[in-house]
Amino acid sequence: MEEQPLDYYKALYQLAVEVNFSTSSEDVLDNIVRSTAMAINAKGCSLMLLTPDRKQLIHTVAYGLSDSYIKKGSLKLDPILQEVLNGNPVAINNVDIDPRVQYRAQALKEGIASMISVPVILRGETTGVLRVYTAKYRQFSFDDIQFLNLAASLGAIALKKAREYESQEKYYEQRLQEKVAQLEQSREDLATVEEAKNKLLSFISMVAHDLKAPLAAIQTYFGVMLGGYTGELSEKHRDLIEKSSARLDALFELISDLLDISRIETGQIVHEMEEVSLKELTGILLEDTQRLAEQKGLSFSADISPDLPKINGSALRLQQLFTNLLSNALKFTPEGGSVSLNLTCRDCEIVGEIEDSGVGIPEQDLPHVFEDFYRATNVEAPGTGLGLPIVNRILEAHGGQIKAQSPSPDSGKGCKFTFILPTG
Repeated sequence: MEEQPLDYYKALYQLAVEVNFSTSSEDVLDNIVRSTAMAINAKGCSLMLLTPDRKQLIHTVAYGLSDSYIKKGSLKLDPILQEVLNGNPVAINNVDIDPRVQYRAQALKEGIASMISVPVILRGETTGVLRVYTAKYRQFSFDDIQFLNLAASLGAIALKKAREYESQEKYYEQRLQEKVAQLEQSREDLATVEEAKNKLLSFISMVAHDLKAPLAAIQTYFGVMLGGYTGELSEKHRDLIEKSSARLDALFELISDLLDISRIETGQIVHEMEEVSLKELTGILLEDTQRLAEQKGLSFSADISPDLPKINGSALRLQQLFTNLLSNALKFTPEGGSVSLNLTCRDCEIVGEIEDSGVGIPEQDLPHVFEDFYRATNVEAPGTGLGLPIVNRILEAHGGQIKAQSPSPDSGKGCKFTFILPTG
């Protein structure tokens, strides 16, 4: 079970990418129920939406369930469903004996042993229920519930996005049909197309915001409880909340990394390009790195060539590149070790070298370190496995490249990352 949260991260990553780029609600929702069931190792999963009168639920999409079970009838809002629609997940660990189960006979015939229902909420309004069914009796964990809440949020976002996009698509399709004969000469039509593009990018940003909202709310509640504003906590309760809060921090990091990848791959980095001085950009960063190194008992050195030319790039992303590489070096170097950074200019290229004396990367892992979610086999520290893939994408967006060596050819230990950025 220790590996389960990472499997959940992978599933959320795949679903978030689909929600960002798909305009078909049917396809996205089908993938959500299928991926949710597979990630949580369940028999099936269904997404049920409220009828317009908000008195019943109907199956909208389902995976792993027979047609006869899906068509057994709509679900009335009994106490258990009302509790879910009030925003609270509800688990039924034993379908055989729980009196709250509607259609128990059909559920048993379907081979359902346990089920859990979570609300589908978007901007404070409950629109339906995401339900997972297992073939074996199961006690659902905190990680299970947290994952299902996020999957349900993605389902709500996908529905809203598809409906709004379909409305926009119809409008712009009509406009383009009217103007197609004049596109090459008409500045007005070019502006219309650009406007449509900007609206789509803005919509993607809204989706990202909505994905973070449920997590931010939970983290806020945890902060209130840990701050003592809801009364004194026992040591056991404090420990559980602190561990849960740490898990949320990991999810925030994952979502941030996913959004970074999405923005880079959709070309938004182009709009951040400007003349950048790497010497100035690394100034504050090196001070922070020196302080962190001292706290961990490491030696840190930086050799930045004074005549580095300015380059055309995104200051934000380039700073992220250095942060990710230096953070990795510090994280995987034990006390008493060393980390170094060198920046020089050779043949119209800026060459960066970050070297450490840490645990290194096993030979079989080296070809895969820039793959999404890949983590070296000798790594136990928590992480998303997206830091180096983001570094690679940033360099590609700037026309550069990177390679990893372990052990370092200079010291015979640790790692050495060498990257190249063109100056022209």
